[in-house]
Amino acid sequence: MTIIIANLVLVLAAGWLFRRFGVVQEGAEKAFNQYLYYLALPALIILKIADTPLGGLGWRFFAVNTLPLAAVMAAAWGLWKAGKIDWRLGRLLIIVSVLGNTVYLGFPVAAMRLGGEAIGYAAIASSVHNVFIFTFGFLLMSVVCERDCPPARFARLIGRSVVLWASVAGLLIAGFGLRIPDLAHRVLSDIGGTTLPLSLFTLGVGLYGKKLAHNLPRIALVSGLKLLLLPALFLLAARAFGYTGFIPRVVFIEMVMPVAVMNYIVAREFDFDEDLVGQSILFSTLAFFPLLYLYDWAMMVFL
Repeated sequence: MTIIIANLVLVLAAGWLFRRFGVVQEGAEKAFNQYLYYLALPALIILKIADTPLGGLGWRFFAVNTLPLAAVMAAAWGLWKAGKIDWRLGRLLIIVSVLGNTVYLGFPVAAMRLGGEAIGYAAIASSVHNVFIFTFGFLLMSVVCERDCPPARFARLIGRSVVLWASVAGLLIAGFGLRIPDLAHRVLSDIGGTTLPLSLFTLGVGLYGKKLAHNLPRIALVSGLKLLLLPALFLLAARAFGYTGFIPRVVFIEMVMPVAVMNYIVAREFDFDEDLVGQSILFSTLAFFPLLYLYDWAMMVFL
């Protein structure tokens, strides 16, 4: 695990240092993100899901992928209903505390820890998370409202979610047993092969300049729900359903990922506190690396 963490940290640090010393100019991460989001990630997701057998996943796979998410969302809703937090923070928690960095960071960690064949199942798990968050999560968020809260404009966000639609395409190809033509398969493989190192490098570039100057109690609440409560609920669900082995371990790795960079897009669409979202991304990402030892131990013992 130390080697994996060192690998991740070094690539992230390279991105940070390139931005720090001007090798990568301000705004360059936008171009990297556009390439990843609109081309490389969809290529990798479609290819890996299409090449991964769906048979044998079963109802337990979908249960352990969705029930922990629903429980954390319900906890956020409960805090708002009890008057512990305002509706703005309530809405933010329902989405941000469950929308993890399952692609930029989750795919590399799954591949490094469990092998390249894990990426297909990681892509399927990430797809299930996205579909659930962008449906049930947005529906629950829409009922968290007081006085002049804006409407939940989630149809526009779903339409722009290229990764979500790539996931749906991959699932349809795999579900109907279709075969990707050889040339298309080769092109998707070459493009998708750039995803893992570039996603880590881009994440490092994006972390440059982020600070944790204030909002520490709220940052701790967001990060605690994402990094501690959600993994614990997954392990409880997996134990309750007797779900252990290779695939649950892949799903667990996806479940423990820190707050996703994609939450920036969500924040702009729903008028979330962008500073809090950015600080939660930074804090949860930094906290993730020492916690990775605990996660690895829990994965090997309970799954």
